Amino acid sequence: MQNQSHHDFQRQDQFAAVIRSLSGDLSTEIRNWQLYQAAKPFGQLAPHLLLEHQQPSWFQARGILDGIALRLRYSDHALHRSLSPEDQFGSFIFEVLEQIRVESICPNYLVGSKKNLRQQFIAWLTQWMTSGQAEGSIGLLLLAIFSMVWMRLNNQELPQLMQDTVEATRAGLSTDTGPILKQLKACQTQQEAYAEQALLLVAMVCTLVRNEYQSQPSLRSKRKQANTTALLIDWLPPQETNTSITEKPHTSSSKQAQFRETQAILNQYPIYNSAYDLEIKAETAVRMAQLHSYRTEIDQCIQAWQIPWGKFMRIYTALLAQPQLSQWQNTANEGLLDRRHLIRVISSPLQAPVQKQQITKPLARTQITFLLDCSGSMKAQRLALASFIDVMVRILESAGVATEVLGYSTLAWQGGRPFKEWQKAGSGANPGRLNERAHWIFKDHQTSWRKARLGMAALLKPDLYRESLDGEALLWATNRIAKSGSAIHDKKIILLSDGCPMDRATQQANGEAFLLDHLLHVLAWTQQTKIQVWGCGIGEEMRSAFKQRLSWELHTSKDSQLPAAALVVTAISNWAQELADQTKR
Repeated sequence: MQNQSHHDFQRQDQFAAVIRSLSGDLSTEIRNWQLYQAAKPFGQLAPHLLLEHQQPSWFQARGILDGIALRLRYSDHALHRSLSPEDQFGSFIFEVLEQIRVESICPNYLVGSKKNLRQQFIAWLTQWMTSGQAEGSIGLLLLAIFSMVWMRLNNQELPQLMQDTVEATRAGLSTDTGPILKQLKACQTQQEAYAEQALLLVAMVCTLVRNEYQSQPSLRSKRKQANTTALLIDWLPPQETNTSITEKPHTSSSKQAQFRETQAILNQYPIYNSAYDLEIKAETAVRMAQLHSYRTEIDQCIQAWQIPWGKFMRIYTALLAQPQLSQWQNTANEGLLDRRHLIRVISSPLQAPVQKQQITKPLARTQITFLLDCSGSMKAQRLALASFIDVMVRILESAGVATEVLGYSTLAWQGGRPFKEWQKAGSGANPGRLNERAHWIFKDHQTSWRKARLGMAALLKPDLYRESLDGEALLWATNRIAKSGSAIHDKKIILLSDGCPMDRATQQANGEAFLLDHLLHVLAWTQQTKIQVWGCGIGEEMRSAFKQRLSWELHTSKDSQLPAAALVVTAISNWAQELADQTKR
């Protein structure tokens, strides 16, 4: 199972808090080391502000965070995107020039931020030089342009070695760039006016690059020049960057209308033939003797973990339960005066006290559904996963939380009977889902852990794990939890998976993104409901789509399928902290 550690979550929360405090934008958050603003991906940033650069020696966290905060504070992102060139090279230069502008107008009272920004920018240019980017003519040209603009807008000098490297190039450009640099300095606080001059500079650089290639006398020298001037930049134009499905604007303003629009999109999801779909109580699909054997494996695994049950029951009770008035304790030594016994004050002053006190007990008004990906890639970890979920169900039940354990897979590999029917019918275009869906119920909300022990043991059945239809499963789990417990308002679904939806037959017939797009639409729909959806262990390509996430750090060794006891105890503690932190936000 792919994972993101609790340490990663903490760092992302801390980084986002720094950005919010300096930018004043309370909608800013970081998911999977990507910047989000108002629940929408912000898009690409200048190379020296990439959050995923946490290993290189030139990475300075505070310099990056200050740069991002100033970008949010002093730059209109919509205006910047509308003015940005459409080509890769031009948009890259335009982005860096805009970032230099916002960093140059950092208020003087933010002395530490100004120092951080300078150190981070110089560290990036130094890395640019040491990585060989400045050895080619294009890289040297960009180094000179960025250096000239930065020094003019900040009224500061760069390190002497850097200035010596670009001196000849800067001298050759001075005639053409001088007037533009003067105008950039004059309008550095006016984004639109600055952008006009920046676009002139971008056009000049692009022309120089084109002319350099055209001036080569032969094909052989052109190839040689292409090799020596290659520029390796991880950058896409803003128009081509991948964005979340939730970024698409709604035509209606009200939340009810937006919900109806999303629901309409979900209704368009095609299924070739749903007659073979099954909803199965897991304990009925496994022989009773086999279930008892599986249950023994789970019990032995949990016993080896040595879970401190009392500690975690108290933690989750305090987290998910609220104190509720249970009854009154009469004849207390202190508290409220009990009017029923006032006569005792006169008739029997030496008798029992006449006060009363409230007795409160924690009462949980929470429901949690564990939705488990039962795809083939999860089979190797089924014992660790089943044991961990069993532990969490017991802890939550002791806190008064109603729990449900569901799973999803298919009944066949690479398409079942619907796939064969589609082939016989001529293999028409865009048939929709072509496999037989299997929804597994290991434990429902009404059944206690003790009665559901054998049903949850069915998670160890190997041939239950095939392919996965995540979007349909999430819809199913959402509808189930919405219909149960009408008096409970805090409802959560925890989806445990190791990547994107996968059904080879469906994807080959409808396109690779067919199932993923459906899952993203379902996630967008759930965000408009009162049900919280948490992602846990979701693969790298899916983590940022979940607004609430839980860490998964149950790493197993090659020789054992089971995590160490210390890892399990830490994971349970981390979940409690992550649930609490998200609730506070």
